[in-house]
Amino acid sequence: MNRREASKSLIVAALGMALGAPSASAQPQPVRVALLGDLGEIWADREFIFAGQQALLVRVPAPGQPSSRVLQVGSIYLTAYSRTCTHAGCTVQLPDQRQMVECGCHGSRFSAAGLVLEGPAPNDLPAIRLEVRQNEIWAVAWLDG
Repeated sequence: MNRREASKSLIVAALGMALGAPSASAQPQPVRVALLGDLGEIWADREFIFAGQQALLVRVPAPGQPSSRVLQVGSIYLTAYSRTCTHAGCTVQLPDQRQMVECGCHGSRFSAAGLVLEGPAPNDLPAIRLEVRQNEIWAVAWLDG
């Protein structure tokens, strides 16, 4: 790698960090989010911090199709994602009564599972891989795509 390529890589990495984009190569430390029993009903949620970003854990209904964004634990389905909008890096609101998440900056809308429904956001909210360890829910890594 020459100096120009190295500089370009550093600039791209710095821009990604500034915009809140997760980096697959630099996975953050795992974070204990909640006890499995804390999410007693569908749409229960918990806010937490993951990799320095505001994030949200949500108990969701069973998806129509298997999804890498959803962890199944028995009859419980969980998803977690960054609350950083993929359009301009604003922090999205918490799910409302309609199970919708809106970005107050430019009007993007997402499902309560973090999937983009209406732009200008070009992508879903960045997903977080979950694990259950001895009845505790842990956020352990960013999911790719």
